[in-house]
Amino acid sequence: MAQGVTKKSAVRQPRGNLERSNQTIIIQVNPRIGDIVDSYLEHRNRDVDSLLDALDRGEFDHIRHLAHDLVGTGGSFGFEDMSLIGRSLESAAINKETEEIKLLVEDLAEYLSRVEIVY
Repeated sequence: MAQGVTKKSAVRQPRGNLERSNQTIIIQVNPRIGDIVDSYLEHRNRDVDSLLDALDRGEFDHIRHLAHDLVGTGGSFGFEDMSLIGRSLESAAINKETEEIKLLVEDLAEYLSRVEIVY
């Protein structure tokens, strides 16, 4: 870390290519795995609530576990930005950065709301 810059003073950068906008995020998926991808996204939407519940209870290990799953699975289905959010979320959970976790969960929810699957 640069001298004179503390972790808390760093400017929060957008995760991956995710920028706050209303633009749809198009993800091309092989039709043969369409049902799996649809189910995967449903589970990730439920994860948003699970992450917020875990944060309310101070369960940072649970948050870290869910975030680690995002890192490992997001890219496998073509959701690179989801993996990047997961990586940042995992780090924030390890460091128990409550406010950063809230922001990242918002990023995840926004990302999921903008994703459109194209077969």
